[in-house]
Amino acid sequence: MYEINVWIHILMATIWVGGLIYTAAIAVPFAVSRGGEERQRILRGLGRRFRRIGWAAIVVLVITGLGNLLLRPSPIRLSQLLNGEAFDPQRVYEPIATWLPWKLILIAVMVALMLYHDITSTRAARQHEGNGDTAPGNRGGTMAAAIATLLAIAILYVSVRLVRG
Repeated sequence: MYEINVWIHILMATIWVGGLIYTAAIAVPFAVSRGGEERQRILRGLGRRFRRIGWAAIVVLVITGLGNLLLRPSPIRLSQLLNGEAFDPQRVYEPIATWLPWKLILIAVMVALMLYHDITSTRAARQHEGNGDTAPGNRGGTMAAAIATLLAIAILYVSVRLVRG
């Protein structure tokens, strides 16, 4: 059961991080090279599609991440997470106590940034529906998504340290 849970967790991380990198490296530069109306249509269409997949991946990542801690060969009990013992190297495996707090903080910040991006992007798209040439860029949302992408990559590193020490 543990191995299947880890596999699903890695699969969802691949979908999430791969989607963010694809969007930043391929989709946005391609769309920006197009005219206003076409650019907006491309970005809105891709955004709508990835938003569902991306947030579903995040939900599964949270569930399987908790499962990874609880099902691992040297499991962390839920009570240890809730009372803070999981962050005490005297009570749990030291890499978990060291790296789990970093992972949780980075995840919280990344999710907050992506929420900000999605909310501001959706709001801007609704205000300028059908008027792609004059639709303003969402600089704050774009910056939030860029930082969230870098945080997602950092989370991958922290995840390896969490498991491998």
